[in-house]
Amino acid sequence: MEDSAARDRERETKQILRQVQEHLFHAHMSLGAVRENVGMVDVLHHPTNPLGILNYVTPRKGTAWVSGSMIERGLEYLHKLERTPRVHYIEGLFPPMFAKELRKLDLKVEREVPVMVYKPGGINGTMPPEVKLPEAPDGVSLQHATDQRSIELWWYVWRNAHYDVLTLGVEPLFVGRDMAALKSGQQIDILAYRHGFPVGVTRVSIHEQTAHILALAVMKEARTPSMTRLLQAAAMKAALERDCSLIFAPGESEDDRKLCREMGFVDFGSIVCYAAESDSAREDSNDRLLDQPVLSL
Repeated sequence: MEDSAARDRERETKQILRQVQEHLFHAHMSLGAVRENVGMVDVLHHPTNPLGILNYVTPRKGTAWVSGSMIERGLEYLHKLERTPRVHYIEGLFPPMFAKELRKLDLKVEREVPVMVYKPGGINGTMPPEVKLPEAPDGVSLQHATDQRSIELWWYVWRNAHYDVLTLGVEPLFVGRDMAALKSGQQIDILAYRHGFPVGVTRVSIHEQTAHILALAVMKEARTPSMTRLLQAAAMKAALERDCSLIFAPGESEDDRKLCREMGFVDFGSIVCYAAESDSAREDSNDRLLDQPVLSL
């Protein structure tokens, strides 16, 4: 009986992680990345943009193990496309020995981001607390972005040095497609105003029934736990109103993870990136074009 329960838990865990993985695949391909099968791996590459998050090798869906030689074939294909050899995968879908295979190929950890998951239907039989919008701090009101002006305001906040930003760093923010994404229901932007001035924003991306709290920014002078909680709860509530069955968010720092746990999220492994060290520094400047570096709230 215990073995059966353990198998059920493992099966549910992998289903959730694959749901996160498919969301990211969709996000990357919607930005123009092409997904090709090369043996036992998928190679995602963008025809014009060298951004690391849009150019990588990852094990094919449904594979329980991929050898180093199979990974190497994908890396060679990526190299022919003049892209840095790079592997992305979600820890928990593969055994620890997989990382050893990557190190044998002279790849080094470039990024490892913990993932937090909220499932309104519960995980392993444990139900999360209901999402409730907390009382807003004095003078603060929330508004969903619905037009070009509010989109431009979102970008002003996100790029402004007076705001602290949190992002998972695995789904690029992209200027120019915001209105189309809003109209198609693939994106939700929420702005927080204090006496008419923007003090915070949050963005949620949606694919089928999965939501990703893609980015959250708070004005440094207004950065308080209550403000962060308000924006996080607003993002979760908006996703649930779209009938999302899974929400995931970054857990970059212990403070981030603590807040997420208080709101019903569960620690759920990490998204790991290995890359050839020689080219990683050169691409840092390219990454900043679309991919906001993580700054803990």
